[in-house]
Amino acid sequence: MLLIFQIQEICYEFTHNLDLKKWSSISLIIISKMLSFSILILVIGFLFNKSVRFVVRRIVNSTHFVWDNILYENRVFDSLAYFFPLSIGFILIEPIFKQHYTIIVYLEKVFDILFVLIVLQFMIRVINSIMRIATSENNHQTIAVRSFSQLLKIISIIFCFLVIVAILTKNDIITVLTSLGAITAIVILVFRDTILGFVSGVQMASTKMIKVGDWIGIPKYNIEGTVIEINLTSAKIENFDKTITSVPTYDLISTAVTNFEIMRQRNIRRIKRSILFNIQSFHFCNSEKLKKFKNVDLIKNYINRVQKEIDKEKKVKNISVDLNDKRLTNIGLFQQYALEYLHQHSKISQSETIMVRHLAPNHYGLPIELYCFTKTSESIKYEKIQANLFDHLLTIAKEFNLEITQVTKKEFH
Repeated sequence: MLLIFQIQEICYEFTHNLDLKKWSSISLIIISKMLSFSILILVIGFLFNKSVRFVVRRIVNSTHFVWDNILYENRVFDSLAYFFPLSIGFILIEPIFKQHYTIIVYLEKVFDILFVLIVLQFMIRVINSIMRIATSENNHQTIAVRSFSQLLKIISIIFCFLVIVAILTKNDIITVLTSLGAITAIVILVFRDTILGFVSGVQMASTKMIKVGDWIGIPKYNIEGTVIEINLTSAKIENFDKTITSVPTYDLISTAVTNFEIMRQRNIRRIKRSILFNIQSFHFCNSEKLKKFKNVDLIKNYINRVQKEIDKEKKVKNISVDLNDKRLTNIGLFQQYALEYLHQHSKISQSETIMVRHLAPNHYGLPIELYCFTKTSESIKYEKIQANLFDHLLTIAKEFNLEITQVTKKEFH
């Protein structure tokens, strides 16, 4: 009996060692075939890709078109070149691994997934190329095209992902799409900003509200600068301090946005600033003061005209009181002087509105506001014109015996 057990044990060890040797030999064969197969595909792909790039480069250099250069730069032809080695590899799977059915099944899935990824890469590169060919940065259509292209990329990625899931689960794409119906609300919630950004881009392009390069201001975020990019989800604005601010694209149509681009196109820029005067320094001008101001070219005609109107009114109404002391004030003459000064200023646009007006008096004094437009929209030149303008008026105010109100921090609080 003991002998029988020993014989069985010896037979088991022999067969077990035989199975191990068999499996190890099969594994070595499969690994060697996989390595040879991979090297073959890589060599074919490398040689074919180099050949395609050489031929395409010669063709592109011999033409005068721009679009083929863009396609070449975005490596669209490289994506096409990948199809040939993958097709060769897919055809060789069954002859090389004909004795290993499981390996064939898995390799076919791998190649199917690689085909899907190559198609996705090709589509993305084509979309990028079409966007570069069909648009330029300084127009409204660019926003819609960029938004549409980015949305198309997202849809392509999602669709390819679903195809890969269908390949791995051995289901058709319709079944996979049907199973996603239950999570539609979650998908919409996840892609809410994307959907709103796409709608915003189309609306901005159709209404020509904003484009890349426009100078805009968004009071909600206290932002003012130049739009450098508008994509599917956000808009990038370069502030004047060279910082970059990103805001949701949807905010460009849902909030108040000031577009200064028309002002820059017309090469004008508004001055709207006031000078605060102390009301205690206001007084009527007597004959001596009027005589002095008649020597000022900008207001002498105004003084003579007002005096004639006063003399005429005195004769008609038989008034003996001297109305000059009541009608002409130093603040009124200063206001007229400032108005004439703006009308004769070479850097102020005479075709736009020019005003020197009173604002509502407050407990600090009376603000006199200047409202006009410079003949340039360039910031440096604009600031220089504005500074020179107010330097002159603030200084000349002393000649009218006017006192500029200066509110200290203690008084302000």
